[in-house]
Amino acid sequence: MKSRLILIDGMPGSGKSTIGKIIGAKLNMMNIQNRFYHELEENHPLRIYDKTFTSFTIQDEAEWFTTKVEQLFTDFVNERVGGDEVTIMESYVFQNTLGFAFNMQMDEQRILDLTKKVQLILSRLDPILIYFYQTHVEQHWKWICSVRGPEFTQDRCGLYTDNDFIEAGHFWTKNQDFIFNIVQEWEIPKLIIKNEKYNWEDYENEVNHFLEEFEEDTDIR
Repeated sequence: MKSRLILIDGMPGSGKSTIGKIIGAKLNMMNIQNRFYHELEENHPLRIYDKTFTSFTIQDEAEWFTTKVEQLFTDFVNERVGGDEVTIMESYVFQNTLGFAFNMQMDEQRILDLTKKVQLILSRLDPILIYFYQTHVEQHWKWICSVRGPEFTQDRCGLYTDNDFIEAGHFWTKNQDFIFNIVQEWEIPKLIIKNEKYNWEDYENEVNHFLEEFEEDTDIR
């Protein structure tokens, strides 16, 4: 397979983990060695463990973060370039890196500069992208919280009232709008799934069709 990196990204609760496992199973059937990294996996190669942050309006914190991100992504690629294994990576380009920087109020131009560096680093693995776009963000938060229950809704996300969900909708809409512009401009093979009706069977078919087309275009077999 030409691509050594399949990225799956989007907002929390988009269905990324489910799709990642489905892709892993498909690659197994094709006898293609692969490794799926769940975003909450222990000892994740792209997670920052050695520092917590207050705000990226603080220059020292923003600079430390961008330097660390470049280091982690470079080490990640260096360990995999030239190998046969396909990495399926959930969330760690957009949601947990660029989206996190946006939420921490990093200067937008600095985020765009970091984006270019990350994209250049990853280009050595010929990445492809599957991105879940939420058409109704507030509704999405209500849906995912109803599915995952109070431990996720209240303990992890701090959402209790209707007003909390309205604010979460506004906050994450701004995040998604910013990130989606980056997604659209990144010139790699990509599938954008507009998640409106949570029809997972249709989404799985879209992903399978995308991978099959990509196989043909890149002489994957």
